[in-house]
Amino acid sequence: MLDEYEAWGSKIRVGETQFAAYNEMLDFVNMRLETVDSCLLLIDNQKVADALGLGRSLLEHYLLFILMCRGKKLFRLRDMTSLKEGEFKKFLHDEREKYATLRASGETGVIDVKKAPRTARHLMYVLEGYKFEDDPDFILPAHYFHFRDFHPETMRLKEEDYFQYYEPEPELVKVLKGFRAESALNYKFYLSYDGLLEFLELNNLIDAPAIARIEAHYTFLGKFLHPTHDAARDLHDNSNVRYGDTRLGMRQPYSKIAVLLASLYLCYLTAGFLDEAAGLIEGAPPKYISQAGTENLRELTGSVPEKFPYFWFLFNDPPLYDRFNYCIHHATDEELRDWGGYANVPKERVPFSQHIYGSLQSSLTGWGNARCGNYVPPHLSS
Repeated sequence: MLDEYEAWGSKIRVGETQFAAYNEMLDFVNMRLETVDSCLLLIDNQKVADALGLGRSLLEHYLLFILMCRGKKLFRLRDMTSLKEGEFKKFLHDEREKYATLRASGETGVIDVKKAPRTARHLMYVLEGYKFEDDPDFILPAHYFHFRDFHPETMRLKEEDYFQYYEPEPELVKVLKGFRAESALNYKFYLSYDGLLEFLELNNLIDAPAIARIEAHYTFLGKFLHPTHDAARDLHDNSNVRYGDTRLGMRQPYSKIAVLLASLYLCYLTAGFLDEAAGLIEGAPPKYISQAGTENLRELTGSVPEKFPYFWFLFNDPPLYDRFNYCIHHATDEELRDWGGYANVPKERVPFSQHIYGSLQSSLTGWGNARCGNYVPPHLSS
């Protein structure tokens, strides 16, 4: 996939106008795939936990990139903290009715009015993203601008705490304070992890089960990024053996399952980035992109869930093992007969297992059950 992505650039044909935003978005992908390449080097050098830690960064960037490509909605906040809670609820109800009437008569672009998440007594007015006057059907997602314009130091660091060439005027101090507050607000609602999930749901790009899967993967990968007791140790063979010596890492190697898991994360995340990039270029107006050239890229990304169906990531179907395990514990005999076996259980019935490493181990082992029959792992059935 990485080789095909590098070759893809020569297949894209620009239209009559060069649109800089597409160049910037592809540059975003370029840097993320550099991280993927770094992770591959880490895995090759038996640094699996570090590769998983970087995988957490890739996951966050992937969620953001989905919104940069397909997040067509944005919202405006309205501070109503001057109202008491009961007054706020009534005002929200009245605003929703007011804008529903205006929307029905085509007098407003507001799609919905909601209570803003994670902040007290603020209204959220939901609108479509930024449009172009000469092409009103073309929307450039707000997350493209928020990511481009966000600087962590503006949000977190106060100028007066650091070296300055001259003492700023009081008016400038006030302006900088306003920039810091605005930056913090934009991060909270647009770029923070919680903000990303809320916007993905707002844009109907994820549902509750998908959120549960994202949360599980985010938490699992986070164990290798933040201090977590024995997170890396648990990925090794004979991980309970402690030698008490001084060395880089452990004597025992990482398990083959751990190496496979890190590789699967890279596979699915790479395919995700490339699918979003391909969709972005394919959906570009002809005046910007006359030929997308994504055929080979799409073929490769589409093969990932086909070749590795035993790993349940964010948007692929429940693996056969998860169906088998669910039916053992929750399906009735009648349901199994109606479905024609555990493999045909409706996918919406199968919940995700939060035990990601253990589930992968189990999925690569053969199992049998008197009611459900046999489960044969994919590497033995092909």
